[in-house]
Amino acid sequence: MKRRDLIVAAGALAAAPLLHAQPQRVRRVAYADPGTSSTVGKLLTTFKSRLAELGWSEGRNVEYRYGYANNDPKRYEEVLADLLAQKPDVMFVYWGPMALVAKKLTPGVPIVFAITSNPEQSGLVASLARPGGNVTGASTREREFPPKRVELLKEMDPGMRRFAVLANSENPVGHKLWSERYGEIAQKNGLQLIMLSASSADEFAPAMDSAVRAGAQAIVGIADVVHFRERGRLAEQIVRVRLPAIYPVEEYVESGVLASYGIDNADQFRRGAGYVDKILRGAKPADLPVEEPNTFSLAVNLKTARTLGVKIPQSVLLRATSVIE
Repeated sequence: MKRRDLIVAAGALAAAPLLHAQPQRVRRVAYADPGTSSTVGKLLTTFKSRLAELGWSEGRNVEYRYGYANNDPKRYEEVLADLLAQKPDVMFVYWGPMALVAKKLTPGVPIVFAITSNPEQSGLVASLARPGGNVTGASTREREFPPKRVELLKEMDPGMRRFAVLANSENPVGHKLWSERYGEIAQKNGLQLIMLSASSADEFAPAMDSAVRAGAQAIVGIADVVHFRERGRLAEQIVRVRLPAIYPVEEYVESGVLASYGIDNADQFRRGAGYVDKILRGAKPADLPVEEPNTFSLAVNLKTARTLGVKIPQSVLLRATSVIE
């Protein structure tokens, strides 16, 4: 071996232990949720598992910080400010309205949202193709699902003429939006819409009683953090008045309502992990287009169907991605 090569080789061998001893920088991911740790345990596990598949091992090269608002929108800013004080490399936010608060608090920390129906209209992103700023994520295309939910209720009860939409009056923007959207659908299909409101679990029973008095033959639910948190009590009241109901996500069906149709939340969290991975590897949120869902979920609870005396058509069962016996 030439003297020069010997010196280079010896130097490399001497440096190897030092290079090996240098620790890989641990990246910090903040997770912000409008609810509680118990309401999204499965989804958070899905998110972290996907990141692990992409090479981010907790305790080796990534660590997590968590913030929960306990279903109180007034706490969003407090929870997010606490997470930002811990200097995360990226923040993953479950809920669009919470991500909007995060965006107002920081122009610098990359933010990824998992679930929101109107990122452009709300101001989260400049456009789906070119988000701009420090925010990107996965949209739910929620405005496209209401006609399908009403159609499914009609398949299960061809005689349905009146349906009620249960919203939350403490979210006036959402209440107005869904009143208009379902009003259009009702008019187009020759149906009568009944708008109901419940801002707490104590208002579920009165709302269902109002639905019965108004002649509602079915219930359509909308995405709401209070209703989601108390979905077990909500399902009890809906079944008590013997009304078929359809909701956006499968968790309601697991709690006892008849059916759900919408996005696959687990898929949204997997997509979110993909965004976080890209950002941790150097990508900018402004350059990552907002993705729209291509995986949808139709769930049916056959036990509830039997309790309500509803016969689920075979055409619906064959399309179902989940059937709860």
